[in-house]
Amino acid sequence: MGYGNVYSNKPFERASKTSHTGIINDAAVRDFLCTCTFPLLQNEINDHDSILEEMQPVSENPIKTIITIDGGYTNVVVEEAFPSSTIAFFQFGVLFFKYEDLLELERKPFIDPDDFAKIQNIQRLKLVIPTKGVSIKGQKDLISSVRKALYDFFMSAPDKKEDKTYMQSLKWFLFEEYSLNAPKPWHLATCPYCSKGLDIECSKISRSFTTPCPFCGGEIYLTDVFRLHEAIDNELGAGGILGYITTTVEQMTIVFLIHQILNLQPSLLKSCLIIKDGPLAFFGQTANMYKPMRSLVRFLHKKHAIYLVGLEKSGAFVEHAAQISERMKPKQFLMLGNKHIYKYIIPGTVEEHRPYADTSYYSSKLIFKSVFENVYVATIPNIYAKVEPTRDDYLNLDVILHNITALKCDLYYNSLVPVVMVNKLVSLADHPSSDVLRSFAQENIQH
Repeated sequence: MGYGNVYSNKPFERASKTSHTGIINDAAVRDFLCTCTFPLLQNEINDHDSILEEMQPVSENPIKTIITIDGGYTNVVVEEAFPSSTIAFFQFGVLFFKYEDLLELERKPFIDPDDFAKIQNIQRLKLVIPTKGVSIKGQKDLISSVRKALYDFFMSAPDKKEDKTYMQSLKWFLFEEYSLNAPKPWHLATCPYCSKGLDIECSKISRSFTTPCPFCGGEIYLTDVFRLHEAIDNELGAGGILGYITTTVEQMTIVFLIHQILNLQPSLLKSCLIIKDGPLAFFGQTANMYKPMRSLVRFLHKKHAIYLVGLEKSGAFVEHAAQISERMKPKQFLMLGNKHIYKYIIPGTVEEHRPYADTSYYSSKLIFKSVFENVYVATIPNIYAKVEPTRDDYLNLDVILHNITALKCDLYYNSLVPVVMVNKLVSLADHPSSDVLRSFAQENIQH
């Protein structure tokens, strides 16, 4: 790295224009490049490797209500001078509307604003996380400040009229309180204070959803099960966990909604489709959450119903879908197993006994081409992870694909109406959102 000129009027130290020759002429570098491989290109795809199936017609659509979940964040610099400080603002949205209301809009030659308002019933959730050079009053450092901010978010009620919190649903979810089985302890890999592993006993969790570490006595928040504290550095910051927080809160919103529906009217699950923007999986430090999520899916499938789908808008699978869709007919779908994924999408060696991403996903992937020739990468819950999933491994497959087809949106490429709407209502643009939030933070943070 060259010298800068932040503290003087002297010039930058420019990078060398010829240093690359040392890399090009290095035999070890050339040997390494020769060991690298690419996924096969479109013209190299073998049709025999792609087993396509066709969605079956749905005689009667059970879905009456659509719930869509999405979230976004922007990380803003609130102090550029040393010590620099940044804060992340999150906004999550849950959009509710009746399936019939959307169909009525399609039938009308002109849309009345009152009719449009019927499908704009959205609930927004806000979260603020310090990411560098900021601490919360009463907290000793950045790590404890991030932990406290997430804990407070889970302890607050999304709806001020109701006394239901995400924390209640998290406990219900982790210890499988929906079942009649005795709750098993949850193993936390590292205590935020002493870094020792410990078991969290359901019976020892206080009314404030905390429990003491048996080794150091430090106060463990129930939200520490996400292990985000392991990926935060007091000096380097917490920027690396922002994507994990987004995905985790979106997934916990699904859990919260299911918890409330089971408490109020369980029969609603049989007529409700939940759509998540992004895959049905937990990533990074939070990946272990896939275990209780899969347990919940199994319970719902056996005792009630679960219509749930995650839709991807970018990434390697979406790029591959754009390629292979030319070989697909309308209403066909391609189930993605190890052989196809590792040969055409993700470079690597097929692991015969390990399904792709089985320690983070509680779902199976597929590529679907609708009757309108829109192409979607969808993840649908499964009971067990399979190396090569079959049609029966995707829960309520045909109903979900039927509704994905019906919810198409012509505004954007391969988009769905509810996903477009919730994204418009919660996404935070670089301009002017980040600029406005920066000014807002600067005015309110005390030095």
